Amino acid sequence: MKRKVILAFALCLALAGCGTKQDAVYVQSVERLASAGGIAPGDRFLGLVVSEHTAEITRDSEKTIQELMVKEGDDVKKGQALFSYDTEELQLSLDKKNLEAAQLQSTIESSQEKIRTLERERQSVTGTARLQYTVEIQSAQVDMKEAELKLKTKQDEVKKAEELLNNSTVTSPITGRVQKINESATTDDSGKPAAYIVIQQSGSYRVKGVLGELQRGSLREGDRVKMTPRTGGDGSWTGKITLVDYENPSQGSDTDRYMGTSSDEMTSASKYPFYVSLDSTDGLLLGQHLYIERNTDDDTPGVGVSGAFLCYNEDGSAYVWAEKNGKLEKRAVTLGTYNPDTDVQKITEGLSYDDYIAYPDPDLCKPGAPTTHDMPVEDTDSGMDGGMDSGMDGGMDSGMDGGMDSGMDGGMDSGMDSGMDGGMDSGMDSGMDSGMDSADTPATEGLEGGGA
Repeated sequence: MKRKVILAFALCLALAGCGTKQDAVYVQSVERLASAGGIAPGDRFLGLVVSEHTAEITRDSEKTIQELMVKEGDDVKKGQALFSYDTEELQLSLDKKNLEAAQLQSTIESSQEKIRTLERERQSVTGTARLQYTVEIQSAQVDMKEAELKLKTKQDEVKKAEELLNNSTVTSPITGRVQKINESATTDDSGKPAAYIVIQQSGSYRVKGVLGELQRGSLREGDRVKMTPRTGGDGSWTGKITLVDYENPSQGSDTDRYMGTSSDEMTSASKYPFYVSLDSTDGLLLGQHLYIERNTDDDTPGVGVSGAFLCYNEDGSAYVWAEKNGKLEKRAVTLGTYNPDTDVQKITEGLSYDDYIAYPDPDLCKPGAPTTHDMPVEDTDSGMDGGMDSGMDGGMDSGMDGGMDSGMDGGMDSGMDSGMDGGMDSGMDSGMDSGMDSADTPATEGLEGGGA
């Protein structure tokens, strides 16, 4: 479908340039066309060197922090103390639980002694008195069992309190750098415990970038990029985009401050994080700010354009209609990889981002034909205003709604296949003359009539 839309757009351009005579063929910038297949040359994104792995340490909201031993930006080693809880409260809690456990143990011992005494006395009596001793013994045994169960529970509490006291000092689980300390909020926006300290692991870096709402769709996983320091100076790094997270957009000033952008720069628009896996981290520093742009120095050089702009000779060799000194030429190109999902063909030789190419309309593209960078607007008043207003209003509503599916699929397939030859000659003459001159005829009727 994408290829059909491209073909339809190119056909509209061809139709727009057709009048009673051909003055010039409209050519388009390769750089502009290439931007549809990924990051366009010159597009820059902000990047920040972050750790590939992070450790988020939460705090116990029921405890009081006695001492914070690190600050943001500090480098820490695995096992290094980060903060400690107030041990006075922990000690008081432990002492209380030990006292309660001792009381329960005393109750058990008293019950045991009582049972032994009652059993001795029962031996010297008979009849009703002996039965009374039996009832008292059973009651003492029940009390002892209840105390034993409570003691077991209390002993577990004592053990946990001892562990908390022994672990009152929290240490770092990794070697890295303290990125953030959250001393206020105890929960995040979702209600989950918020990280008190965030530590980025040292030695394993990746680059985090931010994609603006208007740039959505310009990045794909697998795109090769290069990075340079935002502060200038030497150094460059290459890598591959491993994730574009469109599922978790962010808003607000936190992202702006994190990426180093102004707080009033598109703060209301969504921003999407993406991540770059680095080929090498030599010379990079955690927290370093970078520019991210298309890698033109990767292992697969060339430019990517839609396959609709390619032509093929009988021997299978490819060419494009390119501008040279204001005229069209049939230029041979060498093909690289092809992406069937996006219909983007990599051209490794014969074309650069500085070139201009034309859609290969056989009626317009001739060797030596004059070229123009301006979209033709000839006969706009009579043709485009009449035809486009009626054709686009009537034709776009009927033709685009009904015609995009049937007209694009059916009309494009039949109209483009058979109509490109026959329809462009007859259909364009009848469709453009009758369709553009008459405000009652949809713009697509000429194409459908020509392609029939």
